[in-house]
Amino acid sequence: MKNVLYLLFTCFLVLSTSCNVDEDPTVIPCGVQNPAEDLDWMKELVIELESTEMGREYSYIKSGYYEGNFYYYVGSCCPNCNWAPVTYNCQGEVQEDLEFEMNDMTDVQLVWRSESNMCAFEE
Repeated sequence: MKNVLYLLFTCFLVLSTSCNVDEDPTVIPCGVQNPAEDLDWMKELVIELESTEMGREYSYIKSGYYEGNFYYYVGSCCPNCNWAPVTYNCQGEVQEDLEFEMNDMTDVQLVWRSESNMCAFEE
């Protein structure tokens, strides 16, 4: 009888810790499926980037989480340029006070790059 109770208790622990009902996989960051098309400020940014040769060939937009908050950033793979990423919140406001390395972001996703982009991405 002790073995049966021990087995039931172990099963209960395993089942109760392996299923988190509070997690919602349907949460969409910034409330949009395709930010490059659905966020007005990002559509304008994409038009601006595509209007220059440097933007078309070397710029891209990625998204990710930093310290629990969701951000977008514009980066560049220009081999001869000195650049720093520009980080935005969901409302399109530049986040000048953020100081972090891109490696500190989690769940990083490529949001946009032009068809003629020369950057190599792991996908």
